[in-house]
Amino acid sequence: MDNINVNQANKRPDRHGSNNPMWGRHHSSVTRQKQSDAALRRNQQYKKALENQHHVTMDEFLKNNPTVEEYIKELAKTVVKEEIDKFVWKECRQKTKTLPQNIWL
Repeated sequence: MDNINVNQANKRPDRHGSNNPMWGRHHSSVTRQKQSDAALRRNQQYKKALENQHHVTMDEFLKNNPTVEEYIKELAKTVVKEEIDKFVWKECRQKTKTLPQNIWL
């Protein structure tokens, strides 16, 4: 470790290559087996969690929750009206300096 490189961002010694504490060392077969068992348990837990999730398509969700579909439609109408209003008001300000009273009548 005679040529320690220091990372300027956090002032920690470089751990690449021969500067790594595990340089030249190996995990024992017992340690590798423990790591493998832990990974298998982790993967089994992940698979079990995925099986417990109920995957529903958007169409199925909206079919089972009609109020959500109505809410989304109303929200879309509101957003479209707001965007049109912004555009109309911007055009009016640029052209005539007068604003329309209500464009939705």
